[in-house]
Amino acid sequence: MNKEILVLENTRRSFALSTITIAALSLSGCFDEEVDARQTQDIQGLIYKVHADDPFTGRVLNYPMNFLGVISLGSCAMDIKKGLPDGEVICSDNNGKVLATGEFSAGKRNGKDEKFDPASGKKTFSGNWANGLQDGLQEQFSPKTGGKILEAHYTAGKLDGRERAWDDSGKTLIADLEWTAGKRTGFDNRGTQMRTYLNDQLHGTQKTLSIADGHFYIESEQHYSNGVQDGVQKKFTPKGEVTELSVFENGKIRSRTIDKYSYSTGKREHHVNLLALSDDVNQYMDSDMSKDGEEQYWDDNGNVIRELQWDKGRLIKATATVWAAGNKDSEYQGVTIENYGPTGVVKDGHERLFDNKGELKAIIVWKAGVVKQLLLTLPPELSAKYPGKVALIPDRNQWPWPVRDERDFEEASTYFGDRFVARFEQLVDMPAPGQVANAKSDYGLEVNTDELNTVASAEASNSDVDACVQKKSDAVHAENTEALVTHDMLEEFTQECQVH
Repeated sequence: MNKEILVLENTRRSFALSTITIAALSLSGCFDEEVDARQTQDIQGLIYKVHADDPFTGRVLNYPMNFLGVISLGSCAMDIKKGLPDGEVICSDNNGKVLATGEFSAGKRNGKDEKFDPASGKKTFSGNWANGLQDGLQEQFSPKTGGKILEAHYTAGKLDGRERAWDDSGKTLIADLEWTAGKRTGFDNRGTQMRTYLNDQLHGTQKTLSIADGHFYIESEQHYSNGVQDGVQKKFTPKGEVTELSVFENGKIRSRTIDKYSYSTGKREHHVNLLALSDDVNQYMDSDMSKDGEEQYWDDNGNVIRELQWDKGRLIKATATVWAAGNKDSEYQGVTIENYGPTGVVKDGHERLFDNKGELKAIIVWKAGVVKQLLLTLPPELSAKYPGKVALIPDRNQWPWPVRDERDFEEASTYFGDRFVARFEQLVDMPAPGQVANAKSDYGLEVNTDELNTVASAEASNSDVDACVQKKSDAVHAENTEALVTHDMLEEFTQECQVH
């Protein structure tokens, strides 16, 4: 081989070896010994080489990555002096890419601190430590763009001076705070709570975000003055409708307006105004406040079904409107009684009950929350023969009761007696609004109770057959949950039930 070529090759090898040696020694200096982390053990906070009596001094390789707060595949090389980290720590992934560096002195963080994104390799954090505490400028960067997203100043581990934050693009400022003696002044819109501070007290407009259908919206908006609520406070639906508007004065609630919207239809269901008549009202308990002004209820079609007028907790007037097939049918009133419910309002007058087809089925005659009469419309077989008449049900303790009567003015009664059977012992004229039916027997109308009972018995028979068929169908499903009840089976069940 040519001597010049040989000399050149040896020179290159010497240079490469020198470079590797310098990189290996770049942590903090020369150590006599390097060991794998698996050859060490931690005893009372000091690192020892296995089976050694004195704390280790040297370099530890393959030390766990989370030592510098990095969660990734890889390991760290760390300089140790008398059992404590002392010097530079470098953490790399399995391919040798540096993910974090840090500096220590006698076991405490002291000096620079840097972290890098495993995927892009971009710097994500740069900070400084002094005697184990964050001190000086701390910065965070976007792993995608490399743009600065956080800048904060620390003194002895505490925020001190200006703190700023940007969105992921690094262009929009989302927080700007000035820290003095542990207290902040400025705004912080990070996360879902958008806050403004004055001397570490909430001050000014505060907003809270929520998410619906994959989009953020303002859920509430509050106003504070030096840490206490003051002025108008609002809550919103995802569509921006105000559901609650409260007025505060120096931390004390004065009034609240509530609007409830249907979850299924989105239409308004209830509106009420409340007043705080004393300073000791619990703002979280609406029942501590008194109704004032107009209160309204709506049905799913947007029809007003109840209207109440209040004066500082005292009921002035209450009217309920009954709608049938989209048309206004009738009204009844509400009156107050003592020691009843949160409002004390009960029904008074005629409450007319309709089925889903808009046909009148029953009339409950109320008197201050007490059922005075229950009237049922006649089946077709009888209504044609006795026009204008209804059946008077004598006593709920003696006869089946085909309605669920709700005395509370805010609740509607319901009719469920399509197959109701009763002995109509008395037919009466349809009473005028506000009047009870005349139950005396001097109508001049001869009521054929046998005929009434024949119709009732036919209804009873049909009801019994249906119940019997249903019972047999349930028995089939109980034996085999996947079994199908065919039309032929239903006919067979019907015949068997009619025989019995």
